Amino acid sequence: MTKYLTTICLLGGGVLPILVDVNTSHLLNPDWDSHARVHEAWRLSTNFLIFSLGVYLLWKKDKEILGGLMSLCIHSGFVIGALLMPLYGGDPVGEGIPEPEILMVPLNVFFFSFMFLMQSMVIALVMKKKNKSLAGELG
Repeated sequence: MTKYLTTICLLGGGVLPILVDVNTSHLLNPDWDSHARVHEAWRLSTNFLIFSLGVYLLWKKDKEILGGLMSLCIHSGFVIGALLMPLYGGDPVGEGIPEPEILMVPLNVFFFSFMFLMQSMVIALVMKKKNKSLAGELG
């Protein structure tokens, strides 16, 4: 079951953003500076490559903790970016873009924070269940 949860987290961070962000609200936004669009393409492709490596490690190499850490890298990046928004003038929702909320939290912040928490719990559960240390799996 933990492999499936990690796969869901990897999909949520590596594939879903491509489906959601390759449009005029993000990557193809004509109001964005062309350099900002390069950074968005970079983020999407990097997250997809991390997703691909994570799935490979998880299912082909049976490196469940390492695959989970790859997922956690994607979701930690979002959480860090969201926490630092006051420092760089960020906003969780683009101007004029309707964003559903859950418990008064924008859906994207809720979703990626939930993925971060779920992946963290899955890694802890796997480590406890297999009684493995992180060093053991990395070696």
